Amino acid sequence: MKSDSIKTEFENLATRLGYTIRYEKGYFQGGYCRLKNENIIIMNQHLETKQQNIAFSRLFQEFDLSNIQVLPILRFMIEDISGE
Repeated sequence: MKSDSIKTEFENLATRLGYTIRYEKGYFQGGYCRLKNENIIIMNQHLETKQQNIAFSRLFQEFDLSNIQVLPILRFMIEDISGE
């Protein structure tokens, strides 16, 4: 699966979990927060797609995805990142 497709699937997963994704400029990889009543994932827009996918993997390892249907490639990436 290509990096762009993986990124789209991470975005879809975030949406299913109730998160809005914002791509912003800055000196950061990515993160998530709650702003007022909205769950937000903020991703550095200047990172290459592969780096954004790594940042998504790191973020999602903090979520309980045990009862969520996740594509095998995404689950592998999330679990692989946590093993580093």
